[in-house]
Amino acid sequence: MEWYFAYKDELEKVFRQAEERTAAFPAPFQNQGLDYLARFNPLREDSTRNYICYLLPFWLQELTGLAPEICRKLSLGNVFVMAHYLIQDDVMDTAADNRKMQLALSQLFYTECLDVYRDLFPASSPFWTYARTYIGEWAVSVTSEGTKDFFQGERHQVALKASPLKMAGTGALLLSGRADLIQAITDMTDTALVVLQMSDDWADWSEDLEENSYNCLLSHISAEQKTAYREGLGPEQIREAIYVRGALASYVSIADQAVQQLENLEPDIPGLRMFTRSIAEELGEEAAEIETGRSHLRRGGLDFWLSKNMK
Repeated sequence: MEWYFAYKDELEKVFRQAEERTAAFPAPFQNQGLDYLARFNPLREDSTRNYICYLLPFWLQELTGLAPEICRKLSLGNVFVMAHYLIQDDVMDTAADNRKMQLALSQLFYTECLDVYRDLFPASSPFWTYARTYIGEWAVSVTSEGTKDFFQGERHQVALKASPLKMAGTGALLLSGRADLIQAITDMTDTALVVLQMSDDWADWSEDLEENSYNCLLSHISAEQKTAYREGLGPEQIREAIYVRGALASYVSIADQAVQQLENLEPDIPGLRMFTRSIAEELGEEAAEIETGRSHLRRGGLDFWLSKNMK
């Protein structure tokens, strides 16, 4: 995890700033905001790790030559962007009783994001046009889920649910005078986000099935069975596809192809490339473990039983 540990000290500074700004929210949102940030702080053992949200400006630093304090500002803006849009997604996906409080907290986070980016980009900057584009992509993506099977037809669309996090990368390129690379870096970021979404959907398929949320793995299983998305798929059919027919292995091959595509693109962004490869490799390890179990069971299960019990 060189792509993470090289910037761990910088992330400590970013999240310290985020916590200081959140602690200044009006009551009673200080504690709620700090609790929410803690869920996504990669420095905490019990947090989710949305590394790409905060690390993208640092991964681009070799290319942009930006000073560390500017990268920290861009990263801080993305922390608040992420917090805002994840709350929006939660409210859309669940019927929680505290939606009013969630939406209010979300708006406070978004205001902080705007404050951070206004310090870096004047109103006339093209940054704001790009930001509007990314927000529009997010809006279309979250409202299209379940109506279109993007993983089969337009796979890059899977990434657009996370489009707002591209603000930091595009901002870094604009500040360094490398606007010519915005489309290339955007495409590379989208490729990484597709692989990340594939990994998340493997972990969350049962929950997504229950909540009727779009899921790339379920799309893949449906396509392999030559049926419409989720047609005839219940928990038993999905487990059979994964553990008996090896659907996860073919799913991983799609992630591997995306990694190969990213590694062939220019300019080379080592942090982004290594991060994406690590996600695909973790997914591949899960598939390999399942395949090993299937192999043992095909031999009658004796070897599998001995390996588990005769130690």
